[in-house]
Amino acid sequence: MIYLISGSSGSGKSKFAEDEALKYKGRMLYIATMENKSSIAKERILKHRNMRQGKGFEVLEKERFFKNIDLSVYKVVLLECLSNLAANHIYGGGNINMLYDDVNYLLQGSENLIIVTNDISSCAVHYGEEVYKYMKILNQTACQIAEQADIVIEVTAGIPIYYKGGK
Repeated sequence: MIYLISGSSGSGKSKFAEDEALKYKGRMLYIATMENKSSIAKERILKHRNMRQGKGFEVLEKERFFKNIDLSVYKVVLLECLSNLAANHIYGGGNINMLYDDVNYLLQGSENLIIVTNDISSCAVHYGEEVYKYMKILNQTACQIAEQADIVIEVTAGIPIYYKGGK
């Protein structure tokens, strides 16, 4: 089963994704991709660590390059989040093909995969060309995942809206 769960910052998408993962019985891998390079990032990482504490996740804080992870031992893999993974590849010395390699590795190797992503396209802010390039890559990647996904959900204020599969 493949899930794509999106939402804006603070929408409740991470909690919803974690709750979905907890429905599976067996080992759960939580791949956290946020780079720990700023005070804001440190705060978000701490918030997410506290949220998943005691839930039984095996946590791997890894910014990118997943092909050495043995996914076969996990019942469910939760990727938090596609937006960070894309930025890590685009701006951190990787490239688009490496992003696709990581995503495809997870899609092909996970028994059950939950991918969380941010909805960053609905902001009414004018960005520079480089940000639009990132947004285009992220949105194209999310659309490719949505095509393969069994369930596509947008979470708004903690309320899931199912676009594909599910309820």
